[in-house]
Amino acid sequence: MKKNEAAAAFHRIAEQLNKAGFTGGEITAAIRGDEGEYFLALLQYGSGAYEAAIAPKSLDDATDPFAAAFLEKPDAQVILLLAGDYAKKAANALRFLRAELDDMAQIVGLTARVALSLTPAEIKRGLRRRNSCFVRGLGMFITGRSQTEAVTGAILLEKAAMTHLLAQKIGGAKRVPLLSAALMHQIYQKKYSKINLEEESAKQAEPAEAHASAETRSEREQLLREQIVTYGRRLSEEGLVQGTWGNIAVRLDETDMLVTPSGLDYRFLTADDVVRVELETLDYGAQRKPTSEKRLHRDVFAFRGTANACIHTHSRYCGVFAAARKPVCCISGEMQRLVGSEMCCAPHALPSTKKLSKVAIRALGRNNGCLLMNHGVLCCGSSLDEAYQTCKAAEQAAKEQLEG
Repeated sequence: MKKNEAAAAFHRIAEQLNKAGFTGGEITAAIRGDEGEYFLALLQYGSGAYEAAIAPKSLDDATDPFAAAFLEKPDAQVILLLAGDYAKKAANALRFLRAELDDMAQIVGLTARVALSLTPAEIKRGLRRRNSCFVRGLGMFITGRSQTEAVTGAILLEKAAMTHLLAQKIGGAKRVPLLSAALMHQIYQKKYSKINLEEESAKQAEPAEAHASAETRSEREQLLREQIVTYGRRLSEEGLVQGTWGNIAVRLDETDMLVTPSGLDYRFLTADDVVRVELETLDYGAQRKPTSEKRLHRDVFAFRGTANACIHTHSRYCGVFAAARKPVCCISGEMQRLVGSEMCCAPHALPSTKKLSKVAIRALGRNNGCLLMNHGVLCCGSSLDEAYQTCKAAEQAAKEQLEG
C-alpha cells in the first residue's frame, strides 16, 4: 500500500469508527505498507469529521510498539489504538478479561490481556496468541487483517468491556465455556472470517455485477430480499449487530425461506447475496453459503406457524443479560406487547447445533423473543418489521433496567 492509498484507507477507517460512535478523543491508526514500512496517522475528531496526519514509519524500529505489533502479527494489515468509553475503565481495573460473549471469543480470543504500558515488550505480551489487548491508561490496542476487521474488533472489545462492567449490577457476567470459546475462535480465524475478507477486497476493487438469476424471481421474492438488506443495515447502524454477527430469515412460502449469507458484513450485503433455502432439507443449491444459523430459523418457523420473520442479534444491552445469564424483565406497554412480560435466557449451546434450536424454542415459549446464553438475542414476528421492532423493544427494556 502506498501513501496515497493509505490516506484513503485512513478516511474509510475514520468513517467506520465515527458511525460506530467512537467520536471522543484521539485515535491512532497504523496501516502496513508494501516496502518494509507502515503508515501512522493520528485521527483527530473535529468539525464533525476526522482529520488524519500521516507519517511513514519503519518496521525495523525496535522501540516502536506498532512495529512490534506488526512483527508479532504478520497477517495484520491495520492497527488501532483508542480509548473507548468502557475499554479504558476495564484497562485500568483488570489484569485480563475473559470472553463472556461468543463474539469476543471468536474475534479476540479466550481472554484479552492488559498491557501495562505502550512498549514493544508489553504489546507483544498482550497480543501473544490474541488479536487485541487492553493498554493500561490508554484503552485498547486492536489488530486486524483488514480495515473492517480492525474496526469490528474495536467495537467488540469495547462491547466486551461494557458487558463485564454493567453486568456487575445484575450479579456479574459468566465466561463462555472454555472448550466452546476455543472452538469458536478457531473456526472464525481459519474459516468464517475469510469470507468477509475476500468480499471486502472484491468490493474495494470493483462493484459486483447483478446475478442473472434475479430475472427469474417473483416480485414478492425480490421485495423481501431488498427488505432483508434494508433491515440488516438498520440493525448494523443501530448497533444491534456488529460486523458479520447476527442473521435474518424471512419465510418466503410453504417450502422456502430467505436468509442472510454466511460471514458477510451487512455493509456489503446486496439483494443478490440473500440465499433461498428449502425449509425441509436446508438445501440451497449453487447459491452462496447461507448463515450457519439456518437450522435455528427453520426450527423457529416450524415451531411458530404465525412467525414469518426471525432475527438473531448481538445487541449490546441484551448481551449484558445474556452474559449474566439473567432474564430481561421490567417490560411494560409497547415492549410488553412486542416481547412479552419477560425475555428468558436459554441455556448454553454451541451455535448452529440442534441443541441451540431446542433450548431457544423452549426459552421462546409463547413470547416473541429470548436470550441465548453468552451469545445474543432471538426475536420473531409476523413480519420482518415486527421482528425488528421486537429486537429494538428488547434492547430498550434491557437498557432501562441497567440504567434504572
